[in-house]
Amino acid sequence: MKNHRSFTKIPPEGINTPDGYLYYPPKQWTQILFLLASFSSAIFLGFIISSIPGDLSKLAEAFIYFIYIFLFFLGYSSWVSLTGTLIFKIFKLPFIKVLYRFIVHREKPDSINDFLPTREKAIEILLRTQKNTKTYYILSWPVGIAGGFLTMFISTSMDSVLLFTLILISTISYGYVLFYFGRKGYFPFPEG
Repeated sequence: MKNHRSFTKIPPEGINTPDGYLYYPPKQWTQILFLLASFSSAIFLGFIISSIPGDLSKLAEAFIYFIYIFLFFLGYSSWVSLTGTLIFKIFKLPFIKVLYRFIVHREKPDSINDFLPTREKAIEILLRTQKNTKTYYILSWPVGIAGGFLTMFISTSMDSVLLFTLILISTISYGYVLFYFGRKGYFPFPEG
């Protein structure tokens, strides 16, 4: 799947498919830079949010940093595992079936197309991979609620409900921004 641009021939303006719009993926170096910038933004967001109350202990500041870093890694690992499952189902499972029939039943495949994906299947997996970045937004809700709830027990001069709201809104916003750019293809395609 390394040359997915050349195999699917995605035009720079993208493809409008019946299942949704497939965005042209940026170059791989841009995707890697965006991945690093996304992680750095989790640290920066933790710094900004933890500095708002002003009188937090080092442990409380570290916990606020942890919320955004945890969301980044949880969302990314969920997205990669969903994509890996998709790759296995569409690409590797047909190959295993053909190999099984060849070894056990001595049936030769009719053609190479028995285990290679069609262009439509490749476009489908790219589209579903872009759409699966919604895991960031979906996971931002429970992470934001849990993180906000736990920050209510932090001793600070700031009102605990206000701190909860601040954590919840910033976590959900961060998850949505990651989903938005992931949907546009800015996360590197996990090699399966």
